[in-house]
Amino acid sequence: MDIFGLKAKTAAKFIKKSGQSPEEVKKSLPGKIRSIGVIADVDLFMIYDFTGKLIGDFGLAPNQVQVALMDPTGNNKDNLDAPESFDQECFGLYGKVKNPALDEFVSREFDLLINYSNTEWIFTKVTLARSQARLKAGFDADNSGWQDISIKVPVNDIDTFHEELIKYLRIMNLI
Repeated sequence: MDIFGLKAKTAAKFIKKSGQSPEEVKKSLPGKIRSIGVIADVDLFMIYDFTGKLIGDFGLAPNQVQVALMDPTGNNKDNLDAPESFDQECFGLYGKVKNPALDEFVSREFDLLINYSNTEWIFTKVTLARSQARLKAGFDADNSGWQDISIKVPVNDIDTFHEELIKYLRIMNLI
């Protein structure tokens, strides 16, 4: 239970503080992309197969792509068709991750983290800020400081986003 939006308010303080302090250790770019983490809204996961595209385009095995599904509404908790999703209850005060599966996801050093989720939800921003991924990519948003690659396409145009991301990564010689 979140009394008076306290979790969201303290998470916003964490985001603000994290954005002001420079990163202590600069991460190096991966030589080639061998592992991908994906942050996506649970509703998108139900209607669009982005994992199949990633596995095919990057030539990865299914176990090299890990997905964290964000559920801003909290409505999919009891849906047996949906894999585990993370909602506000998975976070504590100041954006601390309480869910062990989500904590393992943000602690893993992916070569690439792709954000397909709506970055307006504060806990998506917390997940991006806490992630140990070496390279982060997502849709261009007003507050996309957590992403190394921001692609300016409409949020609902995932195919164009995916094509542009592949193009940029090939230019960077990461694929």
